[in-house]
Amino acid sequence: MTIPVLSATHLSKIYGSGHTQVRAVNDISLEIQPGELVMIMGPSGSGKTTLLSMLGGLLRPTSGEVTINGTTITALGESQLPAVRALEIGFIFQAFNLLDALNVEENILFPAQLRRGGARQAHARAAALMEKLGLSHRRQALPRTLSGGEKQRVAIARALINEPKLILADEPTGNLDSQSGQDVMMLLHDIARDEGRAVVLVTHDPRVEEIADRVLWLEDGALRDRRDDQHHWVYDPVCGMKVDEWTATIFSEYAGTKYMFCSTRCKERFDASPGDYPR
Repeated sequence: MTIPVLSATHLSKIYGSGHTQVRAVNDISLEIQPGELVMIMGPSGSGKTTLLSMLGGLLRPTSGEVTINGTTITALGESQLPAVRALEIGFIFQAFNLLDALNVEENILFPAQLRRGGARQAHARAAALMEKLGLSHRRQALPRTLSGGEKQRVAIARALINEPKLILADEPTGNLDSQSGQDVMMLLHDIARDEGRAVVLVTHDPRVEEIADRVLWLEDGALRDRRDDQHHWVYDPVCGMKVDEWTATIFSEYAGTKYMFCSTRCKERFDASPGDYPR
């Protein structure tokens, strides 16, 4: 039986108390296997970044456990977590988080200071990553001279320099144009498939759904697998188009029933004469 790279058990995060209490994450359990790319979606404010932060040891859960590559990180002290984050997890952020004073190669090598042998022994791997990601000709360039796509590829190389089993990506295509975003998505897909790493991707980008092994929907603090819940597809009453009830943002209520629409135009037609459409 394959041992999961990431395992979360009964994970919860609660903010506040009494009538102001908010359950950002509510009793979530999940496992991510080697070579698996899992996409987490959900409306704004649903707790996606909170969940990712707990999975990566950046935020303490109120209750529950997180185990990465056999180490239960929620049982570790604060002084032990930085080494685990540096060696076991590769982080990729929407804002890139590159160090402005360091060039491409130095940014990639920066996390290697915490591995055995330090950055000096990681030069060969950094060179291989730059070659693979098309950055060799930019190795001496500073971040301010890079395009958005190049910055994100540097961030991916940096996340991989210590050969972590787990990659956590928070909106990695959010600051990129369409083509650069597509390139980054395929890179993450190939990292999972070819290198056997577990990739967890939080995003609003629906294109990622095509390459993900699983698509999880986070809402009201709970996770659901969208592909296991096909009954959540509904139909626009005006044009008949199929609409995903979980992601729909255009809707109206009439006679106690909520209707989902594919566009504002269909909603406007419905609102003008709701009795003309089937219930």
